[in-house]
Amino acid sequence: MAIRAVLIRPSNKTGSAYLTKWGFLPAPLGLLALAGEILRINNSNVKIIDMEGDNLSLDQAIDLAVEYRPDLVGITLHATAAHNNAGYLAREIKKRLPSTILVAGGHHATFLPYEVLRSGFDISVLGEGDETIYDISNAIVNGTSMLKIPGIVVRDGDKFVRTAPRKLIHDLDSLPMPPLELLDASKYTFKVFGKNEKVMCLETSRGCPYGCDFCSVTPTWGNTWRNKSNGRILMEMERAKEAGYDWIFFTDDIFIVEPNVKHRESLFNSILERGLETKWIVQMRADVTARHPDLIQKAARAGMTISFLGVESGSPEVLKKMHKGEFTPQSVEAVKILSSNDIIVLIGLMIGAPYERIRDALTTVKFSRELARAGADAVQFSIYTPLPGTRIFNEALKDSSLFTLDWDRYDVLTPVMKTRVGPVFDQILQFYASYSFYIYKFIRGKIKGIILTKKKGILIETGTKFIMKMMPEYLKDIKNFPRFLFRTYDMYKEAVKNGFISQKDQDEISGDSGKIIYDLENGRNPYFLIKKES
Repeated sequence: MAIRAVLIRPSNKTGSAYLTKWGFLPAPLGLLALAGEILRINNSNVKIIDMEGDNLSLDQAIDLAVEYRPDLVGITLHATAAHNNAGYLAREIKKRLPSTILVAGGHHATFLPYEVLRSGFDISVLGEGDETIYDISNAIVNGTSMLKIPGIVVRDGDKFVRTAPRKLIHDLDSLPMPPLELLDASKYTFKVFGKNEKVMCLETSRGCPYGCDFCSVTPTWGNTWRNKSNGRILMEMERAKEAGYDWIFFTDDIFIVEPNVKHRESLFNSILERGLETKWIVQMRADVTARHPDLIQKAARAGMTISFLGVESGSPEVLKKMHKGEFTPQSVEAVKILSSNDIIVLIGLMIGAPYERIRDALTTVKFSRELARAGADAVQFSIYTPLPGTRIFNEALKDSSLFTLDWDRYDVLTPVMKTRVGPVFDQILQFYASYSFYIYKFIRGKIKGIILTKKKGILIETGTKFIMKMMPEYLKDIKNFPRFLFRTYDMYKEAVKNGFISQKDQDEISGDSGKIIYDLENGRNPYFLIKKES
């Protein structure tokens, strides 16, 4: 017996800003991982539908899925803002294929499973979906009950049943290799650095041992950091290169954590010994980066080309309340170290934390310019957004701070909660901060006549040409900004007038979002599970 499955990455209502602004669309590793599990069942077939990669409308994606006549359709809610589109896909596919099982996975499905099921799905997967999707596929093939599968919420007649929690996967090397042949590499572009540049996502570890209040990573992965062996990482990198990918985006939430420094150094040494030339994108902590300049130097030689630093704020008081565990001087030092090693530095900052004052926000804007002087090349100013599963989401519900549960707005670029500054002013500050950073860098570069190193200079020059070509699109954003601002004003004003989220919705959603999703194995849930090299 075999199974036919369709796996879908839906688009958000507003689309991906990374794709529209930078031409950046990495291959969907999550769907590849699930496909690898399903293909373990003999003679099974899997089709991946990527709405962004294939530039599909909702109805086109539905037609393609139905045409395949699948037994199972899995849809990743990789972002909360994908909820509404994912629900529409599920309902319409179910109308045309009533016997097909509709499965939701990802962060949003993990923490709001009952809402996801009410939107049209049959099963919501909690946390890691690798082993779970294999069990679901086996149950479909064998006609056995889904109620015995751990780690899901399943529709059972007119009721929803939450099954026993699933254990974390400790041995990540045991997972199937991503079946890269299911994707067309030419769709996964990085146009800001070249028309034909292609990007594959890979993971070397899962989890994060830190506890930032805004982050959904820690509850999603069970507050445990686990890694793959270097042999497995190298094998995946080599396969990606053979498949035609120029860049590797390591999706690890933190690429280097303190206990794995030696492990990473060994990986970099192996890459250099093999002559495995690829360019990587990584996400790093500023404090770890600042403490290990020699390791960063070796990483740059091995292929680290872009590093994203989640700095978040320039205000020490805000950083403390975020539980970030970092200080602004560390961020400046980290930027200097990365930039001096020819690495392009992308900074993540936030506006709109509920405890942030106007002076804190302005301090962050000012600090972004200090980071620019230290060598930061780009900035992403986000709106502080309470995502399901985070402490701040549950607190915002309890405090009646959320003024909308329209999940389309949970794109970390649009205000959804009341703050000390006010959501409208937060949106104005975020817009001003983003554009003023680049204007500052442009003017400073012209005045100072800054000369970049060869490698970084070529990438920056290519990126600048792309940005100039895209300028009409950026000007459209400026033109449309007042409309988005008035939309926020109207929604907030309506919520103030008629009341915020109802008590019933608050109780139901907070009950879902706050649950522990893993079997902690008799309470043992260590921060670090480091795989030793054989």
